[in-house]
Amino acid sequence: MYLEQYLKCIQSFYPSLNIESVQWNHFGENNDILFLNKKWVFRFPKHEEAKNNLQTEYEQLLYINPYISLPIPEPVFINTDTNILGQAFFGYPLIPGIPLYRETVQSLSPSVEETLIHDLATFLYELHSIPVVGAPGKVIANNDAHHFWTNMFERITGTLFSYIRVEKQEEIVNHFTVYLNNQSNFSFKPTIIHGDFANSNILFDEQEQQLSGVIDFGKSYIGDPAIDFAGLYKRYGVDLVKRIASFYPGIEEMMPRIQFYAGAFSLQRALHGFHTQNREILSNSLKEYV
Repeated sequence: MYLEQYLKCIQSFYPSLNIESVQWNHFGENNDILFLNKKWVFRFPKHEEAKNNLQTEYEQLLYINPYISLPIPEPVFINTDTNILGQAFFGYPLIPGIPLYRETVQSLSPSVEETLIHDLATFLYELHSIPVVGAPGKVIANNDAHHFWTNMFERITGTLFSYIRVEKQEEIVNHFTVYLNNQSNFSFKPTIIHGDFANSNILFDEQEQQLSGVIDFGKSYIGDPAIDFAGLYKRYGVDLVKRIASFYPGIEEMMPRIQFYAGAFSLQRALHGFHTQNREILSNSLKEYV
């Protein structure tokens, strides 16, 4: 899809929006992103799955926004009820900030880092405390969660093992078998989760030296809250997650599940690369296994 077509689509639905400047990020896997007038962010799904998720994400954002104190996307320009790829979009006010990369966290002063950890904990506690009855989105919990990860394991062994060296295959089998055979891993209380809670979706204001917002709820659903902590564990390390435990009760009990999910993320991403025939994603995701 070309930039000009996106702009024509926006203007056909919102002719009163005066577009003075445009920046375009078309390198994402799921969405093309347009920054208009240095003020608005427009997301256009790039494939059918992302398009189908957009309406649900919009409904989720409306549902969770009253409960969250950090800025999150608040769609103002909306065209999600369409079957036409390239015409589905929503636009929301730009949330300033840079992605919270590991190097950024490591460069912070002790006091700023402590505030950051408190704010991460507060966001997740607020999100995970939202009532799930009547909440939009799919549910993956209890027996469904066991089935989901069993299926994931079967797909990994059936499609990825031909790329993975034998000793790493054994590690993967053990990683999944230990998790799947422990029924307590599936007795968690399901909550609304972000689903992709890591650097590129956590924004940091360099000038104010604080979190400025959380974006991209496209993978949000009702499931195991440990998945959100696993994103932090994978990107920033176990020490940061342990420090969050001072502000978020119950993390210690989640730790075996956090470690499992963190150890499965790259394989999930490799599966995505395999099924979408994206050799770059597949290769990058399997670097530690080949």
